[in-house]
Amino acid sequence: MSNQHQSGEPWEWTLAPSTALRVPAAGRMRWLVVTAGRAWLTRSGAGIAGGDVWLAAGERHALPAGSEWVAEGWPQARLVLLEAPARRFSVGAGLRRPLVRPEPCVA
Repeated sequence: MSNQHQSGEPWEWTLAPSTALRVPAAGRMRWLVVTAGRAWLTRSGAGIAGGDVWLAAGERHALPAGSEWVAEGWPQARLVLLEAPARRFSVGAGLRRPLVRPEPCVA
């Protein structure tokens, strides 16, 4: 298996057959979205009983903070990695409220 970035965007990958992508752990929640094809995900260190997930185009899977994953196209897939934004606040009418918009993860 190889791990090659094959897209013009740093948060998007095209996985050809027999190509794997290691998604390293991060300090906050992320989402892996399949935009084309089908992908198999497995959580590193989950052991025999855990972590395998199958996703088709249009589906996504939450990657908890601190978790490392491996993705493989089955037989091929296009993936996008989204990351929860840093906690920012907007001030309006004396109230503080968090802005919640997913942002692309720049690896």
